[in-house]
Amino acid sequence: MIEDIPAIREQLSDHWEKIALDLVKRGFSASAVFETLMTVGLAGHVELHGKDATAQKLVAIAERLSEQVRQEVAALREASEATKN
Repeated sequence: MIEDIPAIREQLSDHWEKIALDLVKRGFSASAVFETLMTVGLAGHVELHGKDATAQKLVAIAERLSEQVRQEVAALREASEATKN
């Protein structure tokens, strides 16, 4: 088995991205590709780690996304205020 280290995870992410983009290029809708990729990944995560751990992971991801949105909104607001002056 290949050791699970950040460099390996980066390689896996690159491979999944290339596969997904190839499917889109072949005519599958991007929405369907990424939604099914996420569904399969979540099902695998549940099998390996259980529902509770998967739910906790999803909550952590949602919190990170919400924080990114808050930061983007603040930056837009700040840029808007700067252009008014």
